[in-house]
Amino acid sequence: MSFLEKVNVTKPLKRKIVSAIEKRVEKRVAARLAQHHLSLDEFNEQELAIIYEDERQKLYDDLKAKGLFALLAALGISLF
Repeated sequence: MSFLEKVNVTKPLKRKIVSAIEKRVEKRVAARLAQHHLSLDEFNEQELAIIYEDERQKLYDDLKAKGLFALLAALGISLF
């Protein structure tokens, strides 16, 4: 079950969320390739799919972690 399937949101909102996430993933992939002085043309479809999925998973993990910290802050709980 994916992250968005766990959250009960309307379809238009879900489409906006997915669109925003995909835009962020594209920027992260572009930044990752730029750091290594590479271009999209140097990879085949399968390699690009792996890179995109890796960045997508990292983004979801970041969002989950930040959401947890925001919840703890809202409850007045500090980890430090």
